[in-house]
Amino acid sequence: MKQKNILLVEDSRLSSKIISDSLIENGYKVEIVDTGEAAVKKACNSLTDLIIMDIELAGCMNGIVAAHKILERMDIPIVFLTGNASKEIFQELTTVQAYGFVLKGTNGFSLLSTIEMALTLHEEKKQTKVYNNELTKAHEELEASRKEYLELAENAPVGILKCDNNGNIIFVNQSALEILGSPSAEETKKINIFTIPALVHCGLSDQLKKCMMDNVHGIYEMNYESKWGKKTYIRLHFKPFTGPYNSNGAQLIIDDITEQKLLEEKLRILSSTDPLTSIYNRRYFVKKLEEEFHRVQKQGSGTFSVALLDIDHFKSINDYFGHHAGDNVLIKLTETINNRIRKIDCFARWGGEEFIILFPGIKLAEAKLLIEEARNSISKMDTLVANSITVSIGVTEYCANETVDSIIQRADNLMYEAKNAGRNCVRSC
Repeated sequence: MKQKNILLVEDSRLSSKIISDSLIENGYKVEIVDTGEAAVKKACNSLTDLIIMDIELAGCMNGIVAAHKILERMDIPIVFLTGNASKEIFQELTTVQAYGFVLKGTNGFSLLSTIEMALTLHEEKKQTKVYNNELTKAHEELEASRKEYLELAENAPVGILKCDNNGNIIFVNQSALEILGSPSAEETKKINIFTIPALVHCGLSDQLKKCMMDNVHGIYEMNYESKWGKKTYIRLHFKPFTGPYNSNGAQLIIDDITEQKLLEEKLRILSSTDPLTSIYNRRYFVKKLEEEFHRVQKQGSGTFSVALLDIDHFKSINDYFGHHAGDNVLIKLTETINNRIRKIDCFARWGGEEFIILFPGIKLAEAKLLIEEARNSISKMDTLVANSITVSIGVTEYCANETVDSIIQRADNLMYEAKNAGRNCVRSC
């Protein structure tokens, strides 16, 4: 079989190398350009069987504009590749007769499967044009292509469903059965994607109907529990289908992205929390404080308070009992404070043995009352390393015409006033 030539249009060197290496390993020849302008020139002056086009490119021409210019002159299948899954991008894609769409970060098998199906469908399109007047021979060619397509779909590493225009499932491959936890293809074909409760309740059934009615494709992500109890996070690529095998209907490509979502959630938590105490970190706190600051300024009313606290003589605990004991004190202290403050309050580790609290919507007097209760509870903690743990606290309320930095600095100054006043107390203003 003739080796296929693929033009990869990607301005990220790392991404283009990963993709090209995978394609070469699977028997494709690959040429790489990094701009839309270069893609148009190369496509019109070389023997290209398929184009993998990144949407967001360096230069003045993005992938969608480049695809339009290429398709005005050449009949080349184009598969789009992007990390941007916005509604605006999908609306632009509906203006291009593309053969597939793959999000960056999906596994290599998804891209390879989309490429193979795109080449197959494009070949079928050319065959239909060539043999349009030879009905009998065209039927034989299409039947052979249908079998090849179905064999490819059946063994694809991603889930594939096909439905008729009424939402009845008429084809399902083995990967889709595994993703959904279905016992058999026969059981799955009893489902109607327009009426199944899990899709109806989240509004996805209506969106799929609209896609079919308007002949546009879409990509959706959802936390899904199948009728067989399988819980998974899936990505659905929905594409209306009007090819030679069906007069109407649609194809759904299903990716199980549970591991990816779990990793994203883990990274989100790591980026916003302190690994020792599991409360928020300094970066997240500053973000929340800025949001509260701008909210109050925009409304022209309301207030908030900030408290900064430091553990007294913490260094001596580490020096005498060891850092492991000191870590336990930090953990115990955060648990004690969390039990005293409100759920809407933002509690974070500011650094070392310093902690900071944002009290949205309350004045200084109420914030001081809450922080006094927390200070008192801390002094009664049983830590097994000292008779008592005490803290020095500075608490202040938002004032007009100041900045986020000045609020924090004022709380810091008040905390040091508490230190100088003998520790284990609160200073406020």
